[in-house]
Amino acid sequence: MVYSQYHLNRRLQSFEKYLAPLLSLPHLAIALGLVFLFSDGSVFFVDSGLPRKGLSTLIIAIVIKEVPFFLLIFSAIGRQLPIKYWLLQGQALGYQDYRCWWFLVFPALLKQSRLALLAATAYTLSVVDVSSIVGPNIPELFAVSVYRWQTSFGVGDQAFAFWANALLLILLAVSVLILYGHEKLAHAGCKALATKGSRFYIGSINPVFKVWLPMLGLLTAMIVVVFALWSLDFNWHSDSFDFTQLTTRLWQYEWLFFALPLKNSLLIGLFSGLLGVAFALLALELQRQKGKYWPDYYWLLAIILPQLSMVLGWQILHIWSQGGYHSGWIVLSHLPFTFAYAYLVLKGPFQSVESRYELLAASFGYSPWQSWWQVRFRLLLPAIFTAFAITFSVSIAQYIPTLMLGAGRVTTITTEAVAIGSGSQQDLIALYVLLQSILPFMAFFVAALLARRFRGSMGGQDARDY
Repeated sequence: MVYSQYHLNRRLQSFEKYLAPLLSLPHLAIALGLVFLFSDGSVFFVDSGLPRKGLSTLIIAIVIKEVPFFLLIFSAIGRQLPIKYWLLQGQALGYQDYRCWWFLVFPALLKQSRLALLAATAYTLSVVDVSSIVGPNIPELFAVSVYRWQTSFGVGDQAFAFWANALLLILLAVSVLILYGHEKLAHAGCKALATKGSRFYIGSINPVFKVWLPMLGLLTAMIVVVFALWSLDFNWHSDSFDFTQLTTRLWQYEWLFFALPLKNSLLIGLFSGLLGVAFALLALELQRQKGKYWPDYYWLLAIILPQLSMVLGWQILHIWSQGGYHSGWIVLSHLPFTFAYAYLVLKGPFQSVESRYELLAASFGYSPWQSWWQVRFRLLLPAIFTAFAITFSVSIAQYIPTLMLGAGRVTTITTEAVAIGSGSQQDLIALYVLLQSILPFMAFFVAALLARRFRGSMGGQDARDY
């Protein structure tokens, strides 16, 4: 619904550039930000009714975080579909804009976004860090229980963990059937409304979805500001907002404690992000040369299967191979996830590059490698920068692989933030969650600057040379 409003409005079709700050905030930061802002005893809303730990808080946080992700996915899918011509055809038949969208565009978008929906479902089934901090305690979520059994040395707990992971896979299979049934039901509903000419009331609530993105941006800014003020020892109980009392004392005290996790996060994120993008480009190029692309679910298994089940298998292999506990293993554990997201982001732009550019380069005497490097790679640079920013942020947010493969010996900002987030010292929580949010934001900011620069230079090169 949100994407339909921004696609139908020409002035708002460049909304992708506003997604960077929304995508950069990890799930943990959004969940704790909601608690800092809206739960009982929070900054602005004392009696809003949002619990500090509860299922409603967890659901709201995940929904807020996933909307920008789906907007990015829909935007990539929309560039591959003739949406403009479909809308023109519907308007020529006398249909209103929103009816054209829901009857012609929405079924195709829903079909193309199956894997993204499945990835979000798999994440929700196996999320542990956010669930353990803002999720309910009694009863706790199934993923939290599975993780507790996996890390327990009690009698029978490992057997419980094995069968619980098998149940997670069964739940995922049930979710696939539900998503498939939802897709068929949506298609049938749109077809019935289009053929019967029934009244379509969804157009009356379109303005609500048009303001979703600005409201989400305002919420993101409020979360960041509240975290920053808490980390700077702002006195929330004072009658006047005296910013002269802000101090960096907490940052100075904690520097010795977060310097190493910050360094580990940067190095692991850089290596796993770069390797993920490189392997995604290699996989796409090999498929292009063979003239056949494998189904996407082969490449995206890491994000469409429950993370807990996969990491448990990796941990067993790691122990069996007597691997050490160092950052190299953490990079390898992050690589399947960074590769999957890089492949998801790069496939559309990679396939949209016309092969005639490389043929033209070959006619000037360029070798196949020179043609790829000088033409295709340079045309893909804006998409590569965006893919790296996303993979870097994905690596920064990884909790289960880092903790289980590193056995707690390789600390990152995320593992420290989750450990501190379960406590009650709000200024310290704000400091570590702010650090966890700053790293992806800087990656998206630098990627946006580089993408704009190289997009402009390549545009000029295309005009002159081709």
